[in-house]
Amino acid sequence: MKKRILPIFLITITLLVGCGHDVKPSDKDSIIDTTSETIGTTSSDTQDIVQKMLDNVILYNEKISFPSSFDSFSDDYTAANAILYDGSDISTYTLYYKDKNIGFIDLSNNNYIRGLYIDDDIPNSDFSISGIGYNSCRSDIINAFGEPDEKTETSYTYGNSESICIVFSFNDEKIRSIKIFY
Repeated sequence: MKKRILPIFLITITLLVGCGHDVKPSDKDSIIDTTSETIGTTSSDTQDIVQKMLDNVILYNEKISFPSSFDSFSDDYTAANAILYDGSDISTYTLYYKDKNIGFIDLSNNNYIRGLYIDDDIPNSDFSISGIGYNSCRSDIINAFGEPDEKTETSYTYGNSESICIVFSFNDEKIRSIKIFY
């Protein structure tokens, strides 16, 4: 997983300067669910917890489940400034909501979401994972999801697979970034 985070960081920096083409999602209906349930930590299988987390991602009143296609997003979203991963069918795009830059999204050639990073200035009411958003702290995450699979001084990682995980990074006690890899 550490191999995957470094390229994402480097691409993120590169995208700040980037150029490319716009991708517009198709006109499919969005799944809207503004409720957020807290996931209990009684399950011993952390992959089940991670999948439940991935099933409860809310972005601007749209529920995003994984796996998911960018085509299922409303027309309010666009992705621009593609940067292709070498030797992969995945590209990283700057993600916009109503023309406002809100983060980054990794998309495969067939538009499936492989990664999502939402900027930390998006309020909990507009982005959360089972009710956990940028106003949450370390103890909120532990209370909602249990102990992480990997815990460092600066991050909690849920998921034991390189391809399916959620990483919460911190500035002291508060969440600094939330990254989803699928």
